[in-house]
Amino acid sequence: MRSIITPISPEYPRIYSVADLTRMIKDRLEQEFPLVWVQGEVSNLRSPHSGHCYFTLKDEASQLRVVIFRSYYQAMRFKPVDSLKIVCRGQLTVYEPRGEYQLLADYTEPLGMGALAQAFEQLKARLDAEGLFDPRYKKPLPYLPHRLAVVTSPSGAAIRDFLQILHRRFPNIQVLVYPVRVQGAGAAEEIVGALRTLNTMPDLDVIILTRGGGSLEDLWAFNEEKVARAIFQSTIPVISAVGHEIDFTIADFVADRRAPTPSAAAELVVRPLEELQLELQRLSLSLQRRFLNLLQQGRERLRLSGHRLKDPRRRVADLRLRLDERAEQLQRLWQTKRRDAAAKLRLAAARLSLLSVRRRSEGQRLLLQQDNRRLQQVLRRRLSDHRRLLEHLTDRLRPLNPAAILARGYAVALTLPDRAVLRTSQQTAVGAPVLVHLHHGALRCQVTSITDETLPLPTK
Repeated sequence: MRSIITPISPEYPRIYSVADLTRMIKDRLEQEFPLVWVQGEVSNLRSPHSGHCYFTLKDEASQLRVVIFRSYYQAMRFKPVDSLKIVCRGQLTVYEPRGEYQLLADYTEPLGMGALAQAFEQLKARLDAEGLFDPRYKKPLPYLPHRLAVVTSPSGAAIRDFLQILHRRFPNIQVLVYPVRVQGAGAAEEIVGALRTLNTMPDLDVIILTRGGGSLEDLWAFNEEKVARAIFQSTIPVISAVGHEIDFTIADFVADRRAPTPSAAAELVVRPLEELQLELQRLSLSLQRRFLNLLQQGRERLRLSGHRLKDPRRRVADLRLRLDERAEQLQRLWQTKRRDAAAKLRLAAARLSLLSVRRRSEGQRLLLQQDNRRLQQVLRRRLSDHRRLLEHLTDRLRPLNPAAILARGYAVALTLPDRAVLRTSQQTAVGAPVLVHLHHGALRCQVTSITDETLPLPTK
């Protein structure tokens, strides 16, 4: 079967490359949809090390890829999670390498629930999982603080109510007011800075973080994560007294104690002076009664001990009698020991006279003279035997002396220059030098001829 290739007609419209077509679609899409709001369910959410956030927004019929860049994602109060229905705001665009369209989101909020409320619950759950609300880390409040600090707005009604109640309960306490913004942009940063600065001050017993009531948005500075962590890291106990009694913030859960109102914080941090004075009087009376009881018990024990105590004069008399008795026993014992020692001394003197040093030395001298005579006899006998043996061995070795052989007319021929003994005629050659040792002197000779015959030796 033949294949037919039809050439492209020059009348055809323009042919685009994939990159050109994708770029045109991207430009048209960004122009037509500069800002859109989209709702759907979050799935496949991931946030890699880059800090960006990627997920898919889907409904029953379709799905849309969503990207939130790090700068927007870190600033979001509410952060999307899987399986949650949300509303996204962003710009549609096309990711050219894959030719996929996606939404570049800069804002998200939960569908059917306020973003701030959802962000509050998310942060609360995360910090609770990290242990920031754990009662083990709550620091106890001082029984009677000498110096405290209040972090709040200096113009609010909260500080006035707090100071009024505080000075009515205990007028001598020192109060340091650290002014900060308690709502709006930058409020959280000022609160964090105040907590860190106050933690560097000496002799500060407690910190009160307070403001009046308001909406969730007004109180949001106290729901910021940075504020929660600054409270948790404080080495000084922190009391949170934010809003009204029905208001709860993240700061309330992290703080060491929560007061429902600023006025309640003043009542919590110090007890009334009159109450302390009454407590002091009660403790003083209790201490006095306790002291009197101990004194009475001591007297009674002393009285009972006096009855059981014997007359010391009788005790001294008994001890004196015992001392006399022990002295007599000691005297008798000493006399017995002295008699035994004298008897032992006499016995030792008698034994010593029998073992006189002079008598023992005379006997040893006689024994030494006898041993000396026997030793000289043995040495003379051994010397004579060795002398006879030496003469016998000399007579046997004398015929074996090479010098004696040479004296009988024999000679020893040596090769030169290595001086090897000639035993056969094959060890030298004609013209080779030879050294001949005689009984007296030596001859340097040169070989003139060689024969294999054995010549007869001289008899004399």
